[in-house]
Amino acid sequence: MIGKEEFRRTQEQRVAVYSLIARLFEKPLNQDEIDLLAVGLEGAECMNAEMQHGLGVMGHYLRKRNSGTREVLNRDYTSAFYGIQDIDGRYALPYESAFEKPNQLIMGEGRRKVFNIYKKQALRLRDAIDVPEDHLSYMCEFMSVMAERSVKAFESDATEEVKESLLLQRAFLTAHVLSWYDEFSKLAEQLVEERFYRGALEFSGAFFKLDKDVIKSQLVDLGAAHEKFDLAWWEAPRATDERHAYRPALEKSLCIRKKGGLCDKCTEACPMHIDPVLDRSGATRVECTKCGKCVEACPAGALSID
Repeated sequence: MIGKEEFRRTQEQRVAVYSLIARLFEKPLNQDEIDLLAVGLEGAECMNAEMQHGLGVMGHYLRKRNSGTREVLNRDYTSAFYGIQDIDGRYALPYESAFEKPNQLIMGEGRRKVFNIYKKQALRLRDAIDVPEDHLSYMCEFMSVMAERSVKAFESDATEEVKESLLLQRAFLTAHVLSWYDEFSKLAEQLVEERFYRGALEFSGAFFKLDKDVIKSQLVDLGAAHEKFDLAWWEAPRATDERHAYRPALEKSLCIRKKGGLCDKCTEACPMHIDPVLDRSGATRVECTKCGKCVEACPAGALSID
């Protein structure tokens, strides 16, 4: 079993890289960010050769920065990622939906799916932002937030929560980032003029592929590498009756835990891992199957199935 310190350190590294990529592709860099990035890239080391090469290209470019670097990078970003220039009618728009169909229309199916995932994780874009949710930078922010939440769950020994978080991250990365990033990157490399963004594209693509392996390794360690995961549920709108997911009836006056005692036999017995004492709102996605295992396991007879 992976230790808490090692798990935390790995997630912190993932958060740092995802945050960096999110900023690189969100909008043009300002002068302070360019200066900080130049210092941060000095002597930085990565986990594989492709990432290292991309980082090296970025660092080498910024070492030679001058008073006009910001304007040059601004022009390069705007030309490529805002869709000012094209290659044979194709644009390097950093949106998943822009690569779903030949017409490259944004606000498509990809946007709808990631919006529903964010919503079910109680996340939303910052106020005053009117850019679609399937922008690459927002996807990276999502992965960063999920990595942070994984640490909190791991430190609380909430193993099932950690597993579900990692399974969601792996599925999201595969279906909503890796599925289109290579096409986007190859197109963008032809449109940008400065080596800085070519390095950023190479670095980011290499990291996404590496991170999928990192998540898989952690799932293996947790014994969940081959567990089935219903990504389609996360991508779909929340059902109107989901708040009313069934839970066994609880007689609080009989429940050992509600009276201050220690007992979790009902949760241990539940094949769906529902805690019928604490999980009363039905806000989670797991629906009670009414198997009666918790009723049979309760030593106080506090639970019943209608």
